[in-house]
Amino acid sequence: MRGRCIALLLGGLMLLACGCGRLQRLVDPAAGPSGAGRTAADLGARLVYDGFAIVDFRAMRDQHDRVHIVGEVKNVSEAARGVELQATLRDAGGHVLAVGSFYPASNHNIMPDEAWPFSYSFGRYDEGIRAELRIVGGFRTIETLRAGTGR
Repeated sequence: MRGRCIALLLGGLMLLACGCGRLQRLVDPAAGPSGAGRTAADLGARLVYDGFAIVDFRAMRDQHDRVHIVGEVKNVSEAARGVELQATLRDAGGHVLAVGSFYPASNHNIMPDEAWPFSYSFGRYDEGIRAELRIVGGFRTIETLRAGTGR
């Protein structure tokens, strides 16, 4: 819970501090099948795949020309799971400037019907005009080992 609060706070601060000069955003609706039999329209989401829905997604440029994306992903499956997202930044000609994969909840499972905030920074790009986001897939963390316990 503490990590989620910190992520929400950081995302909110980024929105407040970096609200100038937003980038055009694009989400590919043809990225795959919907999760749990529900469509993106049913959920008010932009993209649904492998049991997760992108509920909100925006890209922005800060005063130092660093490009960031922030948003929220929701588990729409019946099981607690984690998710991997991939962000792509393109120039005006559609050429890829940067690609990065990340895990919004790190190694934690997101509970069914729980939304999780995310943020990702591409770094400084003067010419980036379009950010894309896709759901790579879900995974399940079964157990984490504690150092020194032998379990």
